[in-house]
Parts: sequence; structure tokens; C-alpha cells
Amino acid sequence: QHKMTVGMWKECWNTPNVEFHNPQLNELFVKYHQRMLTRPGMRIFVPLCGKAVEMKWLVDHGYKVVGLEVAPVPCKAFFEENGIPYNVKEMKGIHGEKYESLDQKIVIYSCDFFLFTADICGEFDGIWDCGGLNSMDVEDREAYIHRIRTLMGKGCVNLTEFVNFDKSMVDITWSMTKEELQKAFGEGFIVEDLNEMKAPQRLKSQGCDTLKLFAITRT
Repeated sequence: QHKMTVGMWKECWNTPNVEFHNPQLNELFVKYHQRMLTRPGMRIFVPLCGKAVEMKWLVDHGYKVVGLEVAPVPCKAFFEENGIPYNVKEMKGIHGEKYESLDQKIVIYSCDFFLFTADICGEFDGIWDCGGLNSMDVEDREAYIHRIRTLMGKGCVNLTEFVNFDKSMVDITWSMTKEELQKAFGEGFIVEDLNEMKAPQRLKSQGCDTLKLFAITRT
């Protein structure tokens, strides 16, 4: 595995037909979102969101959404492709931009994830993590999880999807188990193994084998 830098990530988004963008709702999201969405009007965080279609679904179903993305291209694309009027402001305190719908139901921050804190927008009621933890290099996972922990409010359910790669193609340490996640999140968090399914064809071609979904609850 090569270390993914911010520059490489932004470059990926500048190429047409970005392979990791799924134009359909994620199958595991469709099946398990009720585990996270336990009451109306919850605030949901989507880390390293790209232009994830789940964000639009959440807004359409009455939830408030905060996304975070390193690259500015998908932030603009999300609002423009969905026909959502928005404005852009400089973030206060850290380098980055805040893209916010005029009705204030969704905001996407374009900034460095590791500088993003609860001071910027408070703690969350739920998290849909389909591309955040999964895109981290093994040595950055602990710091990523530490940051995510600080953004989870009491009772917050974090649905985290993890891609397991074909063992013959990548280092075995890339995969993550429930035990490893539990150890990383630590006391005050419960990790459950919800599902494992075969990776869809679009991911299989990139060496993905299975998709796992975990529910991490702050107690």
C-alpha cells in the first residue's frame, strides 16, 4: 500500500469518473441506517464524505448533515449536482472552507480532518463512515479513531464500513477486526459486528474482497 497524501487525494478528485464514488445508496447503509437513526432531526457526521449520496438521503429524510472532505472539488459537486443552493465561507481558526446550504440543513467542511474538532461544530448524534477510517494508512488509524471518538456525543452510533482486500493483493494488516476496533476505541464504546458481504463488482476490480459493517456506540 502506498501512503495516500492530501495532494494525491485532491488529484484523484480532479480526474473524471472517480472510481470510489458510488452513485447508488450504499447497500449496507440501506439495510442498517435505522441502527444509527433513532430519532428525528439528529445531526449526522460523514467523514471524508466525497459527494456521498447518503448525505442527500439524510437531508431529504429530515436529518442535519455535516460532511468533511479534504478536496474542494466534491464539495462543490455535491451541491451543484443536487441543485442545492449554497454559499462558501472561510473557516475560522483553521485553514479551510465551509460549504453550507442556504437552508442550513447541510454543511461540508473542506479541511484537514486531523485539525477538525468538536469546537468547530459540536458533537454528533450519529456517524456514517464509509470512506474515512478505510482510507487511512495503518499507522494513522489510531489518530483517526482518537479524533472520531471526540466527535461522538453520548449515545452516538457510528456505522463504519470497512473494505477487506484480497489477501494476495495487499498486506494482511490492512484489514481490521472487531477486537482491534474495540481496543482502539477503548472504554466507553461498544463495537458490534453487523454484517459482512461480498464486495460489489466495481470494488472487486480494485482488489476488494468483502465489506464489513461495524456499529460503534458511545455509552
